[in-house]
Amino acid sequence: MRCYAVRQLNPFSGMLQVVEGEAARAYSANGSLWRIQVLAERPDHTWRSSNEAASRQYFNWGLWSRHQGMHRVTANPILDIGTMQRIADELVAILPDLEARLPFAPRDRFEYWACDHTGRPVALIGSALHLETANGTPDTRWRATAIGDHDFVSRTLLEAGTPTHDGFSPRTHAEHLESAVRHRAQARHWFERLADGSGQRLDNRQILPAERFPPLGLATDWDDLLMQGLAEDYLAWLAPMLLVLPGITDSERARLERAAIERALVVADFHRLYPKVISPSLIERALVEARLRRAHRGGLQTP
Repeated sequence: MRCYAVRQLNPFSGMLQVVEGEAARAYSANGSLWRIQVLAERPDHTWRSSNEAASRQYFNWGLWSRHQGMHRVTANPILDIGTMQRIADELVAILPDLEARLPFAPRDRFEYWACDHTGRPVALIGSALHLETANGTPDTRWRATAIGDHDFVSRTLLEAGTPTHDGFSPRTHAEHLESAVRHRAQARHWFERLADGSGQRLDNRQILPAERFPPLGLATDWDDLLMQGLAEDYLAWLAPMLLVLPGITDSERARLERAAIERALVVADFHRLYPKVISPSLIERALVEARLRRAHRGGLQTP
């Protein structure tokens, strides 16, 4: 059984925890709710001729959590439901023990960066588990938030008189940051991150030292003070999710924890995957606030 984590990128939205067996896999974004997938022969090959090779793929089987058990999705009746049920049950049986090992170690060591004219990484766009998939241009544009996410507000831009909605888009502050990254970082390069944190460019084998890579996926060394403030505001807003990253220094993690409690509900969603906590009382305060807010919300919805 293989257990590992991969980053969810562009925009960054945490670390996906993966449990992978020979015939089934489970993955979770928060370490609590798991999506179960089972490998099975495609239904359109059920009546294939004898000289056609069987085609197998993963099918969504259900959602599982320790507290609510399995909620199975509707499966195509042509599939071998009995075998798939057995395979899924075998995987689910070991998930409680594996949860105790969370978070898993990341394996996506190949990274796709937006780089400046000197080749220095500015913003992390994508990652890959294997060398054979670390090629091409999966996406050339770095995104600060999802298109439908309007929550990011920069205090720096507000104080400078930039509204959060420009009359056309409700995510003006995110777009301002995305535009700055495009202007500064017009090159795109794949790197393999090595054990010491350095990175080797795949196209020319040049090695950059670890300190050239922004540890949180976005450079903060901007010449323009407005842009520097905007980048720092963004990373503070993203703090509850950034805390899932391994390899952050204690001082950086402490700073992120102080910023993260401003978004208590997001802390509650991701705290199970924090590899280290500098101030447990601070995180617990955010969790208590999240429970109270959700209880209040539920009470308001009660007839």
